[in-house]
Formats: sequence, structure tokens, C-alpha cells
Amino acid sequence: MIPKSFTQRLDENQPIYQAIYNTNHSYAIRINRLNQRMRAILEAPVSYFITFTIKDDYIDIKPQTITRKIKEALSNASSWVANADYGELNGRLHFHSLACYNFHIDYNTITSIYKYGAVNIKPIIIKNDKALKEYLLKQTLHSIKHTASNIIYSRSRKNDDHKL
Repeated sequence: MIPKSFTQRLDENQPIYQAIYNTNHSYAIRINRLNQRMRAILEAPVSYFITFTIKDDYIDIKPQTITRKIKEALSNASSWVANADYGELNGRLHFHSLACYNFHIDYNTITSIYKYGAVNIKPIIIKNDKALKEYLLKQTLHSIKHTASNIIYSRSRKNDDHKL
């Protein structure tokens, strides 16, 4: 669920001080939940950093279609979080995800589901790596932006060892 914006709260006739407090509070809760999810994923025995890119042939496909396929490709993960991002060089849409599994993943399974571009899968071995910390910070800051609706995540499963 996307938190209401400050403007939306004012449109609902909330007093300014209350709209400021409610907006800040809802974003703080969202960031805290996102950080808890990412920490739990990193604590799992097997976790991966996965990037989904989009080929030129599929550049005009609706982002919702691509998102649906990413969710399907990550469906065997115990839990995952992903976000849409735009490249700095060409402004191209791509998706980053952090996922944990109860087993090592099969690259062919994911690429047989996601056929819109390349899939880059990197196992996370050093859980406190500087590049990973920078990505997690970027994803956390992304959740503050208006485009936060582009953050998608798995629902917790009752039988998983790594509950979120």
C-alpha cells in the first residue's frame, strides 16, 4: 500500500501539523519494514542479488507485465524485495532484487520464466560488503520517493524458516 502524500492529506482537510506528522510517520514505518525485510533476507543461509534488464524488443511492454513476470520468476524464493530503477546512462528501466532461498537457485528456471531481457544473479557471500550496503541504502531511500509504488516484495509464507 502506498502511503498518502502530504498533498493528499491536506486535501482530506487534515491540519498542516497533523498532515506533516502523519506523512513522516507513515514513511518511517515503511522504511523500517523494508529494512527489516532486507535484514531477514541477508540472515538467510542462501541469498542473492538479482538484476532483471529489458531488451530493446520489449522496451514498450507495460511495466506491470514485466513486474508480474519478475514475481513469477522469484516465486520459489523464501522471501524477496525488488524495486524498479532507471539507469543513469540511458535512463533504461531495470529491476533489482534481493532474494533468499532455502536452496541454491537454478539460473535456467528463472530465465525460462523471465524472457524480457538479461537476468544477472550474484550470490551474496560477504553479507557486509560495501557495494551491498550502498544498494540497500539506495533501496531504502527509494522507498521515500513518490515512485515508491515501484517497490514490490514477497508475502510471508507460513512454512518458511525466514519469516518477514
